Amino acid sequence: MTGIDPAKRRAGWMEIRLDGASPVVLPEEDVVRLGLIVGCGIPSEELERVRRIAERAEATRVAARYLSARPRSCREVELRLRRDRFDPRTIEATVDRLVDLGYLDDQSFAAAFSRDRIRLRPCGVRRLRSELGAKGVAPNDAEAGIRTAMIEEEVSEAELLDRVAAARAARLGGVEPDVARRRLYGYLERRGFAPAGIRAWVESNWEDETE
Repeated sequence: MTGIDPAKRRAGWMEIRLDGASPVVLPEEDVVRLGLIVGCGIPSEELERVRRIAERAEATRVAARYLSARPRSCREVELRLRRDRFDPRTIEATVDRLVDLGYLDDQSFAAAFSRDRIRLRPCGVRRLRSELGAKGVAPNDAEAGIRTAMIEEEVSEAELLDRVAAARAARLGGVEPDVARRRLYGYLERRGFAPAGIRAWVESNWEDETE
């Protein structure tokens, strides 16, 4: 090693300069832990190990920045790291480490995602399952997260249906009744509510909502 200096624009990281090889950038604690000092030689196999550690540290840094904006699923973090072309083994190790540290938890992510949807753009459980599945959340984690969010928000799917249907029906007051009925039914179905629940709501509320 020919030099160890603070990395540019990266606090707490060090750039390790090597004779005849490209430099390696590592967190300062890894430099200390690995006992790297100027002037010491590094066998090729040890250099490969240092580079793997550096890549995992960089992957963790990228993932942490990605998570700082909002909660993410494990799959979302994996795809983000793939985009930066990290080695598949590095991606797997990074995601596993973040799970172990509690920074990634698909059940907690599913609950947070469902809470936001309930508060800002309510929809049916079927739609929530589909959207969470698209983010790579396993069915069991999705169900647990949705259930947690419903309990925390003190709401049921039937109450969400009533909220969404009443608001939509109010906007269809000037439309011919049969057409408005079809539009309302289609809208609620696209919002992920069960057909049986939609029919029951329309039969019980449509006349009152359109008077």
